Amino acid sequence: MALCLALYLTPSVAVQADSLYVGAGAYFTDVEIAAGDEDDITPAGFVGYQFLDSNVLMLSAEVGYYDLGSWSRSLDEVSYSVDASALTFAGVAYVPLGPFFEIYAKAGLAAVEVKTRFADMPRTDDDTETFIGAGVALDFFDTVDIYAEYLQFDNQIDSRMVGVGIRFDFF
Repeated sequence: MALCLALYLTPSVAVQADSLYVGAGAYFTDVEIAAGDEDDITPAGFVGYQFLDSNVLMLSAEVGYYDLGSWSRSLDEVSYSVDASALTFAGVAYVPLGPFFEIYAKAGLAAVEVKTRFADMPRTDDDTETFIGAGVALDFFDTVDIYAEYLQFDNQIDSRMVGVGIRFDFF
C-alpha cells in the first residue's frame, strides 16, 4: 500500500519526442581582428530536431547558418576587408523554468569561412572550429518561442554574437 501511495504521489514526467523546429534571428556580431574590433548586424537561421522533451529537460540537435559579418576599412591608404560565415551543427539542452520560460545551452562544431582582402590580395580560410552559446526563450502556445542568445565562435576572427529571434515548433 505504501508503494502504491508513493508512486501515486511521485510527480510524473511526460516524455515526448520527434519534434521539428525552424528559427531565424538578427544578431549583433563583434569580432577582433588585427586592425581592431569591428561589429555588424547579421542574420542567422537554423533547423532543429528535438528528440527528448520532458518536464525537466529537453534535448535537440540543430543545423544552422550564421553570418559572422562583413567589414572593411582603410588605414594609411591600405584597405582591408573581412567577410565571414559559419555552418553549424550543435547539440542543445533546454531546461524549462515554468510553463512559458526556458533557459538553454548549445555547443557544437562550425564550418567557418573567412574571406579577407588586404591591399588587393584576397585570401579565403576554411576551418572547422567549436562554438558555444547560451540563451533564454519565452514559449507561446507550445509552438512559438521568442529567444535571446549569446554565441561565441572560436575562429581566427574570434566572433561573438548577441541575438534575438523566433522559433516555430512543428509537432
